[in-house]
Amino acid sequence: MAKKAVISLKGSDITVNGVYKFLEQYETWKQKCSSISSKRMMSEGRKIRKPRENKKVGQIDTKSGQAHPANLYLQLEQHVTSSYRRDNSPNKGSTGTFKLLADIDEFMKDFKDIGVMTEEHRIDLEKFKKEIDNFNKPNGTLNPRNITFKSPKKYDSKGKNLGTKEDTEVFYGHFANDWFSKKYPKAKKAPKEWYSSSKNTANPPLAQALFGRGNLVKIGLKDVIDIAVAELDKAIESIELLVRRPSQLSRFKSIRKHVFGLLNNKDMFRKGGRPNLNKMAASFTGLRFTIEGTKKDGKKYLPDKRAIASVANLNIVPSGDIKYFTLKPFQQQAMSSLIVEIVGKGKSKKLRWGEYLNLKGLKVPEEVEDNVKKSWIEYLWSWKNGH
Repeated sequence: MAKKAVISLKGSDITVNGVYKFLEQYETWKQKCSSISSKRMMSEGRKIRKPRENKKVGQIDTKSGQAHPANLYLQLEQHVTSSYRRDNSPNKGSTGTFKLLADIDEFMKDFKDIGVMTEEHRIDLEKFKKEIDNFNKPNGTLNPRNITFKSPKKYDSKGKNLGTKEDTEVFYGHFANDWFSKKYPKAKKAPKEWYSSSKNTANPPLAQALFGRGNLVKIGLKDVIDIAVAELDKAIESIELLVRRPSQLSRFKSIRKHVFGLLNNKDMFRKGGRPNLNKMAASFTGLRFTIEGTKKDGKKYLPDKRAIASVANLNIVPSGDIKYFTLKPFQQQAMSSLIVEIVGKGKSKKLRWGEYLNLKGLKVPEEVEDNVKKSWIEYLWSWKNGH
């Protein structure tokens, strides 16, 4: 049997079929990227061994002189920022992954507070998915697979250029290629998958962080977002509603059917067409209701899931389909409001045994009121004369 998760929200209890996996996947991805050091990525910036140029000892970024991001996640946070973008970059420093990461991190924190996927989350996730795909565009300037580097076309065993200064070739992804390892023998050579002489084929660490499928990161941020998008449609088994707006329950056919059943049950009434509201309200306990909506007098009602959210004042609309809902116990005033809404405020309702529904907000015909008064007077007179 599939595991179910119960989320309490503003007094209502939402039961989800299964648990959401994307949040755990995101934390695992973030920890993985944070565990991959800049040294392991061969992207350490410039090493300052002695204090000079007003710089502290340590690794600094070549362009900005600031402390170099220490791991893959931090480098992704600084991707194409104004402080860390490369010289001659076509990007202006306002379009890198740093903005996307900040938005996604905020999304994850927000989800922890709510605990259930919503239609608002759908909008956010579709936006994230689109933005991540933009970083994988074949000719996009933000694609980390296509970061460009140059090396001599011909060089000797020590990396010395054997051609002219202009006699170079472009390669993509990572700088530590064959030429680099010969030019700087103490430096490590990058794995072959990190760089390429063809566009869109390299898989350097930044690309792996986004798209996975690499020797460092197998499940990328795109995979995490894809999992989250798929989980938007995870079904809601049930919602046990704390009724805050009882009149809005009239939107549902299943509720209307039950109320009309109560109005046809003489055992639910006192004399004079007065309903036993507490008894009626108690009859809802344990019953399951479908969320199929209805229309009344040509009015257009909210979509079913939005109506559920409105009844309980949830301020969110679940993204998954809702199988059924139940109601937490409610009081006679709520029952009265629901009956009036279903019958129609100011209207009258004749009960099947001949009396009229006598409830504040509904109309009892004057002739009936006069007959009621007359019958009471006759009853009193007969009682008086008999005694």
